[in-house]
Amino acid sequence: MNLKRVRTLRDGAIKSGPVLLWMSRDQRAKDNWALLFAQELALKQKAPMAVVFCLVPAFFGATTRQYRFMLKGLKEVEQNLGKKNILFFLLAGSPEEELPKFIRKYHVSTLVKDFDPLRIKRTWTEAVTDTLDIPCYEVDAHNIVPCRIASEKQEYAAYTFRPKIRRLLPEFLEEYPPLRKHPFPWKEKKMAHDLLKSFRTLRVETVSETDWIKPGEKAASRVLRGFIEKKLGFYETRRNDPSDDGQSGLSPYLHFGQIAAQRVALDISTYPSVSPLAKGGSKGGIITYASDSF
Repeated sequence: MNLKRVRTLRDGAIKSGPVLLWMSRDQRAKDNWALLFAQELALKQKAPMAVVFCLVPAFFGATTRQYRFMLKGLKEVEQNLGKKNILFFLLAGSPEEELPKFIRKYHVSTLVKDFDPLRIKRTWTEAVTDTLDIPCYEVDAHNIVPCRIASEKQEYAAYTFRPKIRRLLPEFLEEYPPLRKHPFPWKEKKMAHDLLKSFRTLRVETVSETDWIKPGEKAASRVLRGFIEKKLGFYETRRNDPSDDGQSGLSPYLHFGQIAAQRVALDISTYPSVSPLAKGGSKGGIITYASDSF
């Protein structure tokens, strides 16, 4: 992978012990640069690896509807990681309290996290890394072009930002390598998750579930495939018509990181009227879709 996606948060001596991915913004096992980078480190160190997610009791007005959607998606992540011999841990509580305890308990040697620009997420990151003496890395697994290098200044208009993205796309819009079956197993026995018990730790408003949208990576892939086959050809003319079903329907999956924006761009680029990217034309093409929808 392109190491420009990676930022060192804390240096430290490499010790023996597992590599841990702190999953937050990008909640998927497939097409995840942070997960791939963590596995690359674990393979070099010949160490086991695991993924951890911290379930905070409340988050910016989210209700039980959003939490259920997220937790069902994470259940699928756990299943997919299990097929690759990678354990998934769900911790109930704030990251600054739960993560350091977990890291000490399992003698974690290296911490990797996915990039998130939200102030509260940056606060959590600083609080966690300040307590550690192990190497810590942050990987931008959410943006096609890493946020840190997309522009050297704050942009005030899309027309000044799009050319910068176009110039960098050939470098970063690359196909993902597959996640390997991890050859170094986790040594300690893992306790089974009780999602219902974790759900009871939440302090959020109760709202009924919806039945018109299904969570998870598989569902996201189906929605993307349906969009490409049935809607992409009319997207430019129908996307802004509220009376027409012209949108992709991918927003919930992109929001929770259940599908990668880069996967969307890669698959859309195979559509006959979209390629080639190098021409830079945005009308009806991938640049318009990426900038307006992501």
